[in-house]
Amino acid sequence: MKTRFKIFGLVLMMLMFFTVTAFAAEEGGSPYGALSLLPPLLAIALAFLTKQVILSLFLGIFSGVMMLNGYNPIISYLRTLDTYILGSLADGWNAGIIIFTLAIGGMIGIIGKMGGTKAIAEALAKKAQNARSAQLATTLMGILVFFDDYANTLIVGPTMRPLTDKMNVSREKLSYIVDSTAAPVAGMAFISTWIGYEIGLIADVFTGMGIEGNFFMVFLNTIPYAFYNIFTLVLIYNLILQGRDYGPMYDAEIRARTTGKVLGDNAKPMSNLDTEEFADHREIKLQVSNAVVPIAVLILATFFGLWYNGW
Repeated sequence: MKTRFKIFGLVLMMLMFFTVTAFAAEEGGSPYGALSLLPPLLAIALAFLTKQVILSLFLGIFSGVMMLNGYNPIISYLRTLDTYILGSLADGWNAGIIIFTLAIGGMIGIIGKMGGTKAIAEALAKKAQNARSAQLATTLMGILVFFDDYANTLIVGPTMRPLTDKMNVSREKLSYIVDSTAAPVAGMAFISTWIGYEIGLIADVFTGMGIEGNFFMVFLNTIPYAFYNIFTLVLIYNLILQGRDYGPMYDAEIRARTTGKVLGDNAKPMSNLDTEEFADHREIKLQVSNAVVPIAVLILATFFGLWYNGW
């Protein structure tokens, strides 16, 4: 019954979308303007309704392509695949992000097999005696890995997961901490992959306006106005220190504290580096250096790359 309701809602939303855009195109003579907001809104609504992010994004793209191709479904489907999706995957920046993510994922897997992840968790566990200190340690780790938000997520999550699991911190709370110290930190760090991109955008705008100056200093002057970044970091520290959670997060933390179940009953982890696939049955001496050295090399290589590219 629930599945049928989702399918009915999906069909109804798509029908409403194309009806609205078709009438707007006839009346206004143009399918664009404010209607360009409908594809992303449709994708977001479908994601909440179906819980299928990839399908929702695809339908959002498809709906936008339909608007561009006179609502011809066959041509729009082909253009969605061969022009927009393939073109996005072939884009140098997007391809770089995918390769970077895969490379860091491989590095995390190697660190796990060398025992580096477990060594860091055990070292921090000696100082983290409860759930609060484990969350603070995770937050600190998130701030230290400041040079890239993707690297932050892929490094901090798997590295700190054994510690937070041991202290009965829910995976929901771990995800929130990791997310709250990824982009917000990288967006304000003096040196990061984000900053190079932001300075490039500032330079393009100022150059187009005929304004010369130190674009890096312009960026530094914008940091006090990065309200989302600042408030997010303040909020996460406030929640951890006060030990207060709200709504579903409160329920998740109560479940983890009282039953020891860090994962919800219906949770479907996208990855798990603690599974048998990554296990190494040889006796390995646990050393923090097995994790610190690869991560340090990654950080230094990132700084060198930023310098070499002029960012």
